[in-house]
Amino acid sequence: MSVNYYAFGPFPGGEPDGEGLHIGQYAGGSRFLMRAHPDRNLTTLAEWMPFLRQPHVVIRAEHGVQYSADEMEKVIRERLDSQGSPLRPRWPLFGRTRPGYHRDPEGIEFCALEFC
Repeated sequence: MSVNYYAFGPFPGGEPDGEGLHIGQYAGGSRFLMRAHPDRNLTTLAEWMPFLRQPHVVIRAEHGVQYSADEMEKVIRERLDSQGSPLRPRWPLFGRTRPGYHRDPEGIEFCALEFC
């Protein structure tokens, strides 16, 4: 099972009647994979969090549940599942790299390619 998260607000791609700006995806058993938007300077968690904390930004999961910026940050940083088992990294796997994927200085995984 996976869940995608989106930001909505008065910025291109954030229109309430649209899909929203893709924040990233949680997939069962794996760490959160952030969506990098190099054209918006959103390529690290340190860049994303001030954007998400703006008062006009609404964070919503694809199933309609709304999250605060603090709740979203907790989801992003989670490293253990509900049973206390470690969540596995998404990329790079087994030491391999892949174009469009990177880890920020905090070790948060990012993908600059469109995914869902």
